[in-house]
Amino acid sequence: MGLSRIYSQCRKCPYVDTCDHKRMEALGYLPEQSIAAPAASPLAADMVQPMAVKHDYRDIKIAEGTTVTIDIEELKKKMVEDFYRGVGMLSQG
Repeated sequence: MGLSRIYSQCRKCPYVDTCDHKRMEALGYLPEQSIAAPAASPLAADMVQPMAVKHDYRDIKIAEGTTVTIDIEELKKKMVEDFYRGVGMLSQG
């Protein structure tokens, strides 16, 4: 994406507001990524985060014929949240 402004002579012209033949002068160039990244980063991060977390599933035998599957990563996350909530560093939610 290029950065530009109205040509200096056109800015001085008394018809600058009504003229349809304005000239533009280039000021610089910004890559598309640097412009879109700050605005899109939070949204993209929220969408990609669940895919980026590896899942470590474990089967736990509770009784004869009863097995429960747990996600170790989800358990770790829940333990951290509970710990910080317990010491008052995470809001109740």
